[in-house]
Amino acid sequence: MAHYLLLYQLSTDYLQRRGEFRDAHLQLAWQLADQGLLLLGGAVGDPVESAMLLFQTDDQAQIAAFAAADPYVQQGLVTSWRIVPWLTVAGPLAATPLKSVAIEPVDVS
Repeated sequence: MAHYLLLYQLSTDYLQRRGEFRDAHLQLAWQLADQGLLLLGGAVGDPVESAMLLFQTDDQAQIAAFAAADPYVQQGLVTSWRIVPWLTVAGPLAATPLKSVAIEPVDVS
């Protein structure tokens, strides 16, 4: 399974408005987390400047469907979003683990 980041750009009034939609947003996010599709998600920065969600799937359409259904997107708290592949290579959850890229010596004699 591949990893993808769903990157959200947030409205300037995100912090003032999110409370109204937060329960519905979290319910949707945890539904996908319970299915193993969403690994991590949350706001970025202090103060908050954006949000990022890490998905594990081979079907980007599932991520787009999440974004389309997200109350934060529907209510304009997210001003734009994009899905980007993330080639994970280190750590226990890496999709493409690489512990070494050592090059074998070549005998040129």
